[in-house]
Amino acid sequence: MTGLLDPREAHHAHFSLGLQQAAQARAWETLARAAAMIEPGMNDLDGKAIVDQAILDSGAERLWHASQVRFGPNTLLPFGEVPAAPHVLEADDIFFLDIGPCYDGHEGDVGSGFTLGQVPAYQNLIEDSKAVFAAVKAHWAETGANGPELYDFAKAEAAKRGRTLALEGASGHRIGAFPHRVHHSGKLKAFGKTPSPACWILEIHLIDQALKAGAFYEDML
Repeated sequence: MTGLLDPREAHHAHFSLGLQQAAQARAWETLARAAAMIEPGMNDLDGKAIVDQAILDSGAERLWHASQVRFGPNTLLPFGEVPAAPHVLEADDIFFLDIGPCYDGHEGDVGSGFTLGQVPAYQNLIEDSKAVFAAVKAHWAETGANGPELYDFAKAEAAKRGRTLALEGASGHRIGAFPHRVHHSGKLKAFGKTPSPACWILEIHLIDQALKAGAFYEDML
């Protein structure tokens, strides 16, 4: 499915698929530990401090990107946009975390939405973000679709579920041994070839304006 290697998909000489997969697995473990410490009464800044400490405690060598922590209505905002004000989490609320720790010289990059309390609408939104991710990944495996086609497909899958796919700052990117940016810093959405395995992160950011909330999910393609 991959054909000849595109220079934008090159890896460093020290790249190891096993270490890359292990970095992803460790990042997911770290994300879960951090999410379990998020409680009502905290705001986005409190959450970021908790996340960054969890990453430090996990033995990560460094961050390859700053942690993204969004609470409540701030989950609607595009990546890179600074919230006008931190949101204080309520007993029934929504949030998402996105972390980029490095382990053994390889970049982990994972993100997911979470809820406090039992609000079905929030839980459904988070499940939809995971379902769209799974559908896009399956579409890639079945058809060999390129980056633009994958995100067109993601947009359609989001619409089927009554959601909007937010692409600003969340349209996929390279991953690999640190720093992958030496080889390519562009977006998956703009990659006009079939993406190779273990080279790319697929990002899905769904928003629901009526609910005033968003959900995010990302993992290695």
